[in-house]
Amino acid sequence: MSEFGPFLFPALALFFILRRGLKPRRIKANSLWTFPVILTILALLSLSKSGMPAPLAIGAYVLAIAGGLALGWYTTQHLELTLDPKTGTIMSQQTMAGTLLTAAVFALRFGVEYLVEGAPGGAGGHVSPHHAAGLVWLSNAALLFVAARMLGRSWHLWIRTRPLLEQIEQHKAANGK
Repeated sequence: MSEFGPFLFPALALFFILRRGLKPRRIKANSLWTFPVILTILALLSLSKSGMPAPLAIGAYVLAIAGGLALGWYTTQHLELTLDPKTGTIMSQQTMAGTLLTAAVFALRFGVEYLVEGAPGGAGGHVSPHHAAGLVWLSNAALLFVAARMLGRSWHLWIRTRPLLEQIEQHKAANGK
């Protein structure tokens, strides 16, 4: 059983990403930032194991963050939100492509870690040290891209839900609730 312990974190992360993304969900304005912040913390924890990156890698990370924020913002423009003013519920459906992208990047990162470091408690990595650094930088940039995409998405959703929340409050005020 101890041989499966190191795979628990990646499996748990993938489970939550897929579970959350495959069903329509109610947008709760108070907890809109919870999942993106957790995803960002997981990405940063994963990056912390990589050591100090080279200047070229830092540049790639900055580009990945900027690209992720832009993509998150842009794709949220096309997300259809539905409002039920009677119940005050705002619903949205995550796209399958977004869910699969997030899951694939996390799987890629853990796969690269396996290639570079080898099986936990086992032999060394399966790629040369020269290629290992590039793979780690690439997978780290992908993790930052996904985390930034989720943050950009939440930022835009937060902006888009403000008028809907005002409609709900007006409806409640008009009905004396």
